Amino acid sequence: MKKKVFGVVYALLTLFILGACSTEDVVNKESEPEVSISTTVKPLTKEEFSEVETSELANPSKEDFRSVRMILTLRGTDSLSDIQVKLPHYREAFNNIKDDQQIRYWFGSGADEEQENKNIYTREFVLYTKGLNDKQMKEILAAGEIKTSWVLKNTKAKDQSEFAAGKNITFKEE
Repeated sequence: MKKKVFGVVYALLTLFILGACSTEDVVNKESEPEVSISTTVKPLTKEEFSEVETSELANPSKEDFRSVRMILTLRGTDSLSDIQVKLPHYREAFNNIKDDQQIRYWFGSGADEEQENKNIYTREFVLYTKGLNDKQMKEILAAGEIKTSWVLKNTKAKDQSEFAAGKNITFKEE
């Protein structure tokens, strides 16, 4: 009986030690940052519209333009280095709509911010949307791909991820 108890205790102790030495969970948690993206399309305010150059257009109105704001957040970045993010080229996408000769992407800006254990990438741009409906805009926004890559600090292993930019697109009315 003592031999059976000793054998069971020895087997459990061995499993416990091997489980404690395993780094599989730690590596998996560190190698994939949590990614969230949100895109909001909304009409311009009067103030925003007053800053838009419209001299090239016939009878422009505030309703002919929309503001787009995309926020990409990577969480869990403290264990990563050399983080690279490639966002879609919406200027090209909106200015090259099939059977549409209109310049749609008016102007835009972006900001990248590193915080504790997360990076935030923000892009804002103004579109001339006269003649476009929400479905067409959503299709163009959703067609883009976001590519990310990074290096794990502790192992120097390189990793990457790609995902659709079309997650969480919201259209707001004034």
